[in-house]
Amino acid sequence: MKNIVILATGGTIAGAGEQGKDIGYKSGAIKAQTLIDAIPELKNVANICVEQVCNINSDDVTSEIWIALAKRIEEFLQRSDVDGVVIMHGTDTMEETAFFLSLTLDGFGSGAAGNVTKPVIMTGSMRPATATEPDGPANLLFAVKSAVDLCERSVRESPNSALSCPPPSGHHLLVNAENTAGVYVAFAGKLMNARSVQKIHANDLDAFAELSCSPTTCHAREGGHLPLEKAFDISNMRELPRVSVLYFNADADAELVRFAAERSAGLVIAGAGAGEFSREWADALSDVVSKNKIPVVISTRINRGRIVPEQLLVPGTIAAYDLPPAKAAVLLRLALTITTAPAAIQKFFETSYTLSS
Repeated sequence: MKNIVILATGGTIAGAGEQGKDIGYKSGAIKAQTLIDAIPELKNVANICVEQVCNINSDDVTSEIWIALAKRIEEFLQRSDVDGVVIMHGTDTMEETAFFLSLTLDGFGSGAAGNVTKPVIMTGSMRPATATEPDGPANLLFAVKSAVDLCERSVRESPNSALSCPPPSGHHLLVNAENTAGVYVAFAGKLMNARSVQKIHANDLDAFAELSCSPTTCHAREGGHLPLEKAFDISNMRELPRVSVLYFNADADAELVRFAAERSAGLVIAGAGAGEFSREWADALSDVVSKNKIPVVISTRINRGRIVPEQLLVPGTIAAYDLPPAKAAVLLRLALTITTAPAAIQKFFETSYTLSS
């Protein structure tokens, strides 16, 4: 059997409350090993090793936690006796953590940029562990099965299958097998790409879907990661530059833009329609670009579609293409570790879009 590491960070899947109730619970209240012990089927799927990274509501995740998690995953990916990693995580910010990991894993000098050589799969739940019918156990079991399946599929599809996953002897060499390695979200029976996955429902058990691109283009790419020219190197970092996301709505106060600019290294605007906003906001953003000298990325509050440079209302701003605001903020935070130049940052977003189309 394959060896799968489960890293726990808390979330609803580890939530506890009044027995039988789906709401009013505390996220991150149950230790990972207790959750694993409650799913006896796991021992028939893989050899499991469990580690508690943290135990929080995912709304409390920070860039410090992201970096620590990525470093721990990378340590496990380097081991010859580990075939894949599954991460239990809260659903509210799962898509952001998944995207962050897809941009940073293998940015530690261990291999070719973007080549996540083993499956890394995130999962969680919409109901707490104390609910009458919790969905966490099924999602976790599906995530582990998916990790095992991806590894075994890489054996079948690789030109030199002996190099893709450990043979019975346990010796392990790494290759990049198309569509089998990378970062994914496993939820409600669906295995979804880290770049394109979004939470689409606040309550339903089937809460995630791939929205940033069509299923055809999403699954045509290599794995669940974004193969940039060089993965972002976070090996010597403790935290990322702060970026604020501002949601435009009718008659929104433009002073919020100026206030956020004073407290942020960059801004992401969730614009209306194709990344649009009022003349007052346009004036405020022009001031931010010219006076504050911080990068401003224009995204949209709409779930589908894209923003391209030709549509930008304010010169000097950056088009998010098809990245939603939260993910645009992740990419901007990482880009800011390299450059503050809008033209250079725009290239990161262009690369992201080109590889997803």
